[in-house]
Amino acid sequence: MDDPGRTAKGVFHVLVADDSHEMRQLLFELLSLIDCAVTCVGDGLEALASLETEPYDLLITDYHMPRLNGLALLRRIQAFSCPVPAMLITGQISSDVIKEAKQAGAIFVLPKPVVIPLVLSLVEFIRDHRFAL
Repeated sequence: MDDPGRTAKGVFHVLVADDSHEMRQLLFELLSLIDCAVTCVGDGLEALASLETEPYDLLITDYHMPRLNGLALLRRIQAFSCPVPAMLITGQISSDVIKEAKQAGAIFVLPKPVVIPLVLSLVEFIRDHRFAL
């Protein structure tokens, strides 16, 4: 899933990494409603490859994914010269996971099931303040 408007200047580009097709579809549709250009991938390795070749304004990643989980993905992108802001979504919410995710660069850690208005509000906040982050 890739938004054809992705290359337009001034558009907020979001990469969604989740092994659940339903979650990818949901986030694609919702983020498109708030004028985000959205690219979706099925795991952390696909996300890493996409992040290495395309500029994004935000990464939204699931914690549990095959091949490379969300936490490992966050750690890998911290080595980038300009790491992308990230949100981690997890069903395994604990103070340890939150602490590790924050140390790995996550701006927000959200529990599953996700609260849609909260996700949209946070994405809009990040979009509106992207140059201050």
